[in-house]
Amino acid sequence: MIRLLIIILIIILIGVSIIPNFIISLFINDETKIYKFYCDTVRLYFKIVLFVAGVKVKVFGIDNIESFDKNEPLFIISNHRGYFDIVAGYAVINRNCSIIAKESLKKAPIISYYMKKIKSLFLNRKDLRSGAKMVIDAINLIKQNISVWVFPEGTRNKNINQKELLEFKAGTFKIPEKTNCYIVPMAILNSDDVFEKHFPVVKSTTLYINVGKPYKIEDLDENEKNNIADYSRNIMIKLLNELNMNKE
Repeated sequence: MIRLLIIILIIILIGVSIIPNFIISLFINDETKIYKFYCDTVRLYFKIVLFVAGVKVKVFGIDNIESFDKNEPLFIISNHRGYFDIVAGYAVINRNCSIIAKESLKKAPIISYYMKKIKSLFLNRKDLRSGAKMVIDAINLIKQNISVWVFPEGTRNKNINQKELLEFKAGTFKIPEKTNCYIVPMAILNSDDVFEKHFPVVKSTTLYINVGKPYKIEDLDENEKNNIADYSRNIMIKLLNELNMNKE
């Protein structure tokens, strides 16, 4: 409970930092550099939250992201079990990156400000037009050399078995299909053990991330192309199985 209170205090302090960060951004003339400034700032804040929460992050396969030039946009997909998926994942993705998030976060104080600054997209899952607009906006971001991170399950997975993924939303993969960018699968294990499993207690634990090999839709065979959501889901399951074997 003490950790939760400290994290809340940290979030309040992050809220206070909005003003000095805005002032700093006024002295940066380049829009690209302003965006990088906010991406780096959010990444720093997330690392602080992880430290305060007592969460250690063990990452496998990070070269599958870092081997790319930072100006090359990637389409990053991952499973989703809790809030710390975003915190830990963004902390290790060392590049300018937007997040596709649920629409309710658009109204969250402090959080929404910084999410907008890193050009996150907000999706109303019940509105088909919102989904279509999100795809178009994400395509435009990738054309601006901004990576996009999405949770293709569409919502938080509450299955007891972490390897039992929800079905991936096929429409999500219109983004890499239209832009011909690399898809980078990223499996996350134990994120819900930090908070969701024992709300409101924040538990010190180890969170595992496994980054898989990048692939392009155009390089797959016809069956894989036609079933790209299932193909990607199977890759994610394999990555989770690898994590289960590698974790201590």
